[in-house]
Amino acid sequence: MPRDYYEVLGVDKSADADAIKKAYRNMAKKYHPDVSTEPKDVAEAKFKEISEAYEVLSDPEKRKLYDQYGFDGVKQQFGQDGFTWDDFTRADDISDIFGDIFSDIFGGGRRNRSRSSSQAGESLRYDLEITLKDVLEGKKASLDVPHTVSCQACKGTGGKDGNVSTCKTCGGQGQVQSVSRTPFGNMISVKDCPDCRGTGKSYAEKCPHCRGTGRTTKESHINLNIPKGVEDGMKLRVSGEGNAGINGGPSGDLFVVVHVKEDKTFDRDGSNLWTGIVTTYPKLVLGGEESVKTLEGENAVLTIPPGTQVGTVLRIQGKGLPRLNSSLRGDLLVRVTIEVPKKVSEEERDLLRRLDDTAGSRPKKKSSIRKKLDDIIS
Repeated sequence: MPRDYYEVLGVDKSADADAIKKAYRNMAKKYHPDVSTEPKDVAEAKFKEISEAYEVLSDPEKRKLYDQYGFDGVKQQFGQDGFTWDDFTRADDISDIFGDIFSDIFGGGRRNRSRSSSQAGESLRYDLEITLKDVLEGKKASLDVPHTVSCQACKGTGGKDGNVSTCKTCGGQGQVQSVSRTPFGNMISVKDCPDCRGTGKSYAEKCPHCRGTGRTTKESHINLNIPKGVEDGMKLRVSGEGNAGINGGPSGDLFVVVHVKEDKTFDRDGSNLWTGIVTTYPKLVLGGEESVKTLEGENAVLTIPPGTQVGTVLRIQGKGLPRLNSSLRGDLLVRVTIEVPKKVSEEERDLLRRLDDTAGSRPKKKSSIRKKLDDIIS
């Protein structure tokens, strides 16, 4: 896996297109194998690495996918073996520096890449909000996702009734070349064919259904299983449910980003859940039991040991969330507190005074609280 693309070019993630281009041009001057002082194999590897980074960050769509999904978002743009020079479309951005920089540098030269070749469709993002209980039980979600599909009327060709022919200007390549001389040698510029706009095809009349694009928009209904224990922000990939490919290329993917809503009662900590309970002072001192509502809606028994301090966290095992891809569950962590009443009855006031007959003063020696409680109870 390559290093972070922004790190490779030495730019911030907020860098604009001009800053990214400037950084790439400066590094290209340093690492191009024909001018670099590094060993040839080192320079070739480095030049290829910065070119891969520039190919992604200089393209708004590729950069957006990379920022959202990392390397997984853009790897489908390249072949099974990763980035190759066939994938590089930005030679013109430094052709004024080196001329035909790809001429047999890495063996075999660079083959022309044009929109006339098959290209994968764009991937899409869908944000889905679920509840904490959905994380506990799993969820079957039904999504209505708008995306492009190949136009059935023209079979994706863009021509009315599918009638297209090879572009005479570029011979179906989708690109045209021009040669000029520079101090570094011949410069070969490759640009999209102006007549077919890079498709390699021409037609007498546009398809009225897709207006010549070869793709139309539809809304697909997708059923998706949200697994138990899914994390907030996790991306679930649905293969082939993105936009349609171009010229017979595969469709992109759909990435469903899961957002877990905040719960009024429970806070999530991985597979554990946090909640709180209000108990009584005697139970903290003497020990006792309290009933705690779980995420399932059941009542679980919480045992409070004698001498428990306010704010102590007690654990109910196995009442948290399931761990992803596991049958195990986390725990329910309960923070214990007491509520001090603002008003008390005369009987309660008398009991409190008997419990602490030194209230409001600083006694020389306190008697045992446990002993006082025992005296009151007896």
